[in-house]
Amino acid sequence: MSLLGRIRGAVAPRHVLFLVVGGVLALALVAVLVPLLVLDGDDPEACSKAPVSARALARDPERAAKALDPGPDIARTAPLKRLLHSTGAPLCEGADGTQLAGRALVAATTGRTVEHQREPAQPHTERQARVAHAAVLLLGEGTKSYLPDFPLGLNPYLAQMFASYIQDTTSAVAFGAPHDWVHPTATDEEGEYGDGSGNWASPFPQGHDVHVVFPDLDRAKKVVRRVAASPSAFATLYDAERARFAWYLERLTDSAQEPRDDPEDGVQSSEMELERSATFVAELMASRTVAVKDGLAPSLAEFDRAVLRHTRGLYHPADHQLRTRPSAAALAQRRPDASAGSGKRAAERLMDGRVQLFAVFDAWAKERGVPAGRAERLRLQMDARYANALNLL
Repeated sequence: MSLLGRIRGAVAPRHVLFLVVGGVLALALVAVLVPLLVLDGDDPEACSKAPVSARALARDPERAAKALDPGPDIARTAPLKRLLHSTGAPLCEGADGTQLAGRALVAATTGRTVEHQREPAQPHTERQARVAHAAVLLLGEGTKSYLPDFPLGLNPYLAQMFASYIQDTTSAVAFGAPHDWVHPTATDEEGEYGDGSGNWASPFPQGHDVHVVFPDLDRAKKVVRRVAASPSAFATLYDAERARFAWYLERLTDSAQEPRDDPEDGVQSSEMELERSATFVAELMASRTVAVKDGLAPSLAEFDRAVLRHTRGLYHPADHQLRTRPSAAALAQRRPDASAGSGKRAAERLMDGRVQLFAVFDAWAKERGVPAGRAERLRLQMDARYANALNLL
């Protein structure tokens, strides 16, 4: 072999050796960096399954409420944290994650399984109401932005929970809890004002209801806004509040007052309640706008069409005063009085909160012969509240 051939033979192994060594070093670097990237929290796929125990809880409402009850002082929240994964890796979307946890939460807070939500609702228990309070507390905890970041797959189940407490939900989002009330729940009796002028927990208390007093106004509003980002959940909340609105109107007198209101003393509870409905409906509409803005929904038109598909229908109050007092837990179960229709115009009409509120209010005022001045005053107050809430994005 020539001298040049010998040199080439000697160089070639060295070149191969450099390539091998370089490859080994590169693999070692990758092996070091990948775990660091994962540990640094950059893995978008990281999520957790719901606890295995959630499957049994979802089938047994009484057991679920007992297992998840945080106690009167809301100090025992560990079981609910494990269910909702409110800290650490979020719940995985799907059957073993959000669906399973959501079903257990519905059972614990409503007293009925997901499959039995159409069965007549019974007054809530202290345990059920405390679980609902703690769920909002945990899901809205540490929220610095205007929306919490829990998985959207929980939304349909949280909507069922909120709808079961629609009187309390509307109160929490519109005005917050009474400043002098520090407990997570309140009975009908505890909601009575000392002078007998009304009840802050319910305008027409049944006498046996237990109400959830949700955490502070800001936290409750943010959680509801996140829930309403899903069209099906939006429809559940929207249906529940419009049913409550009809229930309230048909129990007012022909002068649009609660039976025990004393106009001579300036007591006008009906004004506050109607403003409450206007505020809540406007909040829902604002939630829909935020959902599109944040990319949680493709467009307002598509969102509205989806809500139309999920809504149960329209709600109209009776044309005469009713004096029955159903449990607040059953308000969302009211059957719709008419279909919401189909098509683009039906979706636009359904999703115009002003149209829905005032069409129902105006028809009711006309049927009941409410004095024009009184009806106009209430209408203006509702409209002002609606506009104010809609603008607070």
